[in-house]
Amino acid sequence: MSQAFLLAEAESAEHGAHAAEHGAAASHAEGHGTSHTAELSIIPDHWKMETPYGVVHADTVLSTVFAMAIALIAFGLLGRSVAMRPADVKVKRASAIEQILGFIQKILDDFVGKGSSQYLWYIGSLFIFILVANWLSLLPWAAWQLSGLGNSLAAALHINAPHGLVYHAPTADLNTTVALALLSLAMYWVAGIAKNGIGGFLGHHWFAKPFILFPLRMLEDITRPVSLALRLFANILAGHIVGTVLLGMALVGAAALLPLEMFVGAIQAFIFATLSASYIGGAVQEHH
Repeated sequence: MSQAFLLAEAESAEHGAHAAEHGAAASHAEGHGTSHTAELSIIPDHWKMETPYGVVHADTVLSTVFAMAIALIAFGLLGRSVAMRPADVKVKRASAIEQILGFIQKILDDFVGKGSSQYLWYIGSLFIFILVANWLSLLPWAAWQLSGLGNSLAAALHINAPHGLVYHAPTADLNTTVALALLSLAMYWVAGIAKNGIGGFLGHHWFAKPFILFPLRMLEDITRPVSLALRLFANILAGHIVGTVLLGMALVGAAALLPLEMFVGAIQAFIFATLSASYIGGAVQEHH
């Protein structure tokens, strides 16, 4: 009886150990599931690096370089096809690059007028960069992240990124949009001074009559870049949050949102480029 009792106790202990192992395995698997779910953060958790000049969002820098590289390669190939065509050859349909440049030139003609072509490089670069940066974020980066490819790539490159390498739209980082807005502010100051001289620019821009409006004109140069930066940042970040929430609920919902997000990405690039062109146009207009 005692041996039977001991055998029964041993079997019971063995079953308990197996149950504990199964429980641990289930808990381990559940933990992995939780960590994968946690990787899909609603608000991007930036990879921060300490530098002598302050904290840098390294993921935003890498995403910016990636978007610029894609834009340069894509539009470089499109531009090469145009450059190889003789100038006297007429075509029925303009190429994609010609249509895009014509569209941007039309914006400049409407807001700057005579001599607007000299600003095509700036407004064109601005529009294309924002458009490519926004649209690249619509690729299935959540699947890339959940598959672990981002972690594997970071390990292969010996990069200590906290969540692996994954693309986040740099325009969803306020640092990027503020930099772009300050660039537009500097651009219309430089364009105005180059066109009218520093005396003519300040006389028309800040010290125009009635002089009592001088504080409001100074305030305008602060609110313009602030509104440019916040509008682009808020719209792109909001799109990212809505897309992540819908992806967590149903894949169909996120897919249905894709056309809307493409439209928002394009319209935000258009608004940023158009407002920048209008500020340049106001700075370079002739005074009488």
